[in-house]
Amino acid sequence: MNKQLIIVLVGTTALVAIYFATSAGDQLQSTSQSNVNNPQTAKEINDTSAKSIKVSSVKNESKRIKNSNDKDIKTESLSHEEVYEHWTKMKELLENGEINVALEKQLIDFLKQNNDLQIYTELMQLLQIPDSNLESRNQEYLLSLLASINTKESVSLLLGVLEEGLVTDSNAIYVAKKSLKKITQSATHINLLENSFSNMTSDNIFLTDVTRGIARNASEQNFDFLVTQVNAANEKSPVALTSIGLINSEKLVPKLQQTISSNSPEAKLSIASLNALANMGKYEASVALIQWSSKQPSSNKVLVKHLFTKATQKSPSTYRAIEKQLNKHNFASTDIKTVIENAYAKK
Repeated sequence: MNKQLIIVLVGTTALVAIYFATSAGDQLQSTSQSNVNNPQTAKEINDTSAKSIKVSSVKNESKRIKNSNDKDIKTESLSHEEVYEHWTKMKELLENGEINVALEKQLIDFLKQNNDLQIYTELMQLLQIPDSNLESRNQEYLLSLLASINTKESVSLLLGVLEEGLVTDSNAIYVAKKSLKKITQSATHINLLENSFSNMTSDNIFLTDVTRGIARNASEQNFDFLVTQVNAANEKSPVALTSIGLINSEKLVPKLQQTISSNSPEAKLSIASLNALANMGKYEASVALIQWSSKQPSSNKVLVKHLFTKATQKSPSTYRAIEKQLNKHNFASTDIKTVIENAYAKK
């Protein structure tokens, strides 16, 4: 397996973009998943009786990783050498299927603040070894750990693993998907997601998850990226097309309207954009649907009914939009207006 390490220097910070051949994975419910959102790099961790950590697979309820006895570990002003010593201990424990909660927490806190090339390189090397038996679940653990760190460097490493398409263990796949869900809760890493979409092959099992992460956090620029992928008419275009329906930012209503108006009503991109408006559950999106519907012929009754049925189920904002906007428009077809009135009557 080939690996390539690229270091980009920005000021005094080394930003590490790591690409490698490997796989990723499943479900690991360690403290790295639960304690990561509130780093406490200036506090002590005195964990003399650490809790037992169970890492159960989806299909197997057996214990994957045991928690070793923790000694007092201070996270205040740790040097690279100190953290690396702790990381070396973590690796030794992982070989025996164990973790140390305090060491894990200290490593997460340190890597949230420091881009440690040596540690990331070793993480990369470990992630190249797929989980292949019930005793070795390192991939699961390390993928979850990277998502918990949730920095540009850790997410670059995580996505790089998934791009290679070597994750085949079902439990590892589960954890990888959960990790993707975690890192796509905001738009922080959306540019990295776009890069991964471009790098992934059409049969990559994580392509849909990456594309959904782009759509749910999309700005105008990211929306244009998705439309470009749809219009590319390649093997990944259907995935990008499906994601359009997940657009949920009210700020993108004008972009959706523009896309609809520049394509025929029956075009797949138009339908996807209309579905996005219906799924959004926002007032402005419902107003846009009314405006579009007012220009439609009677032959589009079924589509209009589908859209407003969906929109009224999503949010009361649709009813408010109908109340305020329906009679402000001259409809090309009274049948279409009746369809919307009937949808409102079911309130």
